Amino acid sequence: MKPIVRSYLAEINLGNSAPGQGQNLNFQDYPQLRDIYITGITTFEDAQVAVSPSGKTVVPSLTGITVSLKDIYNMDMIFQYPAFDLQPSLVNGYYRDFIPFKLQLTKSYITILDPTGLLANQSVLFNIFYVPAKEYNNYAKIYVR
Repeated sequence: MKPIVRSYLAEINLGNSAPGQGQNLNFQDYPQLRDIYITGITTFEDAQVAVSPSGKTVVPSLTGITVSLKDIYNMDMIFQYPAFDLQPSLVNGYYRDFIPFKLQLTKSYITILDPTGLLANQSVLFNIFYVPAKEYNNYAKIYVR
């Protein structure tokens, strides 16, 4: 695992009605997550975090949810990665880190493959680990070898 420079807890709310199978839901814009290199990501179920930053209930299970992350060129850098595998408590405490890329958060999304157990107004939480682009050269040796 690489050191965490910065992190931000972002959420995707499932909306006012229960999500359907195959539905894509985009991340909203977070000013703190503009012009960044993403270095890792984690997710949480309601057993770890009960309420989201916006006050919504957190999903009870990540099974059936995938995440796709796009870079600034709208290329899928992480495509339909199982959200379940991004939860440290389920993978011996490790978080998923990867070769950094400039994240285009508002084009990134989750896909609901199986909506079983998901309800309206629940949120999926993502802790995004990142380095601001203006500071990336200070940390590049750590992330790219």
